[in-house]
Order: sequence, then C-alpha cells, then structure tokens
Amino acid sequence: LKDQFDNLDKHTQWGIDFLEKYAKFVKERIEIEQNYAKQLRNLVKKYCPKRSPKDEEPRFTSCIAFFNILNELNDYAGQREVVAEEMGHRVYGELMRYSHDLKTERKMHLQEGRKAQQYLDMCWKQMDNSKKKFERECREAEKAQQSYERLDNDTNATKADVEKAKQQLNLRTHMADENKNEYAAQLQNFNGEQHKHYYIVIPQIYKQLQEMDERRTIKLSECYKGFADSERKVIPIISKCLEGMILAAKSVDEHRDSQLVIDCFKSGFEPPGDFPFEDYSQNIYRTISDGTISTPKQEGMRIDSKTTVGKAKGKLWLFGKKPKPQSPPLTPTSLYTSSTPNGSQYPIFSIEPVHYCMSDIKTGKPRIPSFRSLKRGVSL
Repeated sequence: LKDQFDNLDKHTQWGIDFLEKYAKFVKERIEIEQNYAKQLRNLVKKYCPKRSPKDEEPRFTSCIAFFNILNELNDYAGQREVVAEEMGHRVYGELMRYSHDLKTERKMHLQEGRKAQQYLDMCWKQMDNSKKKFERECREAEKAQQSYERLDNDTNATKADVEKAKQQLNLRTHMADENKNEYAAQLQNFNGEQHKHYYIVIPQIYKQLQEMDERRTIKLSECYKGFADSERKVIPIISKCLEGMILAAKSVDEHRDSQLVIDCFKSGFEPPGDFPFEDYSQNIYRTISDGTISTPKQEGMRIDSKTTVGKAKGKLWLFGKKPKPQSPPLTPTSLYTSSTPNGSQYPIFSIEPVHYCMSDIKTGKPRIPSFRSLKRGVSL
C-alpha cells in the first residue's frame, strides 16, 4: 500500500503539472490575441486617412466604403482584445489561483498520509521491540530453567547453589511474563492502529486526494468551456462587424462615382464646331494666269501695278532663281467635287509636278478668257 501511496503522489503531481501546462497554453493564446489586435489596430491606423477639412474628404462611394470597413475592422480588433481579456480573467487567472490552492491542498493530504504511515511504523517498531525483548527474556528464562534442573539433579551441588538457581529461574520467568504482557499489549495496539490506518486513515486520505483530483479535472473542464465561451460571447459583435463590411461593400455605387467625376471636371464649354474648308488654291491659279499674260503689253490689258509687282515676286523663279519647293502646285485640271461626312461638298485638287505649269505657260495660246471667267465665278 505504501507503493500505491507513492503512485498517487506522482499522479497528483502530474495533474498539477498538466493544469499548469494548460494555463501556459492559455497564456500564449492570450498573447496571440493581444498581438493580433495590436497589429489590426496598427493596420487600420496606417490606412486610415488623417483629419482633413470637409471639402477634402473623399466623396466617392468606394472610398467611403473602404473607410467604413476600416472602422469595422477597428471594432473587430477591439473584440479580439475582449477575447484576450476574458481568457486572462476567466481562464488563465482562475487556473493560476486554483493551481496554488491545489498545491497547498495536495501538500496537506500527502503530509497527513505520511504522518499516518510514520505513526503506524512507530507502532510497529514498539511492537517489534517488545516482541524481541519478550523473546530474549524467554531465552534467558529457558537458560535459567536448564541451570536449575542441572543443579537440582547434581548430588554434589550444595543446597545454596540450588536455591540460587531457583531464584534466578523465578526472576527470569517473571520478567518473561512481564515482557509477554508488554508484547501482547503492543501487538494489540499495533493491530488496532494498523486496522485503523488501512481501513480508516489511509482510505480517508485517498478519498481526499481523489476528490482533489476530480475537482482538478472539473476545473479543467470548466476552463475548456470558458476558453470557448470567451470567444463565443463576442461572435455576435464580430458578426455585426462583418455585416457592416458587407453593407459597406454593397454601398459602392459606380454610377454615382462616375457622376462625381463628371461634375468635378466638367468645364461648361460647348464643343467646337466644324472647321470650314479654306481654298488656298485660288491664289495659286491666279498667280499662274497672271504670270502668263504679264509680259505682253500689246494685247491692251490693263493690269494694276500693285498686283503686278506682288504677283511678279511670286513667280520670279520661272525666269530666274528657283526657290525651294515647299508644296507641289495644284492644277485646275484635277478639280472635282467630294463630300464630307457632314454632307458638305468642297473641291479637291490633285497634286501635279511643277513642270506642268511651266509647259502650260510656254504655250502660245493665251488663257485670258479662262482666267477672267474664273474670276467671275463661271465654271469652265
């Protein structure tokens, strides 16, 4: 039974170690929750805009929704802190207090068991000592008996020697009887204490240890439940935070955001109209015709001096230094009518080499009637 008591000692110690191990697990979980909440708050702070005037606040629904999500996430981080606080108070703190009380109670029960065992061992030693003393006195009485019988049967022994041996025998017998009574009393006492020890004291201590271990198991069960309840309590609030995020996502209106952009950047100006067609080719035709008839004066044409000088400057290259060509001249022979996408018509001229004009000027037939008709707006 002593070995079983040692086994119970080891088991109850293992129970306390396991309880403290679970308490350490809860503590690390609390640290994770605290760090998680702290990191979430830092993340919200990092992306949350700083205080700004109302005219600079974002008006886009996507931005407003994101800021609402940040607010909900901040509330979510607060709930993680609530979980850590609840676990610390209801689970970890309770486990540490109970572990201290459990160690004290276990120590008390084990001390009672050891005291009971020590008392039983003391009773056993007293009984064993009385037994050994009784055994020793019995051996001495047997020796005295043998000595007396030897002297009593010896004819040469004196009467005094026989009487002395008889007195010694009586003394040893009396002492053996006393030790016998002592041994019997110690034996009876030991048997009573041993019965009490194994049927009353030790079972009571074992029962107390059993109840203590069962309470430890119950406490673990309660802490397991409290561990889950700490988070289950905040689930409704966390669900509201998540629902708030979903509502923020649903509040995004792409048409409204587009309209805000339109209202912000619209100028109020009307779009520009169509550009009119500018016919620069008439000056070219006029220059070519004037250059053809400017030299002969015998035909009686009256030409304005200013126009002649201006037009002569434009055609000096025909008889002198030739300027660098910028754009090929247009010929009237390639004139035709085309339509624009809006339905208006305008003349288009094909580009011909410059030597076309040269060859046309060298012809002997004058083109005065054609030139005058063009100036009067008559079609050829």
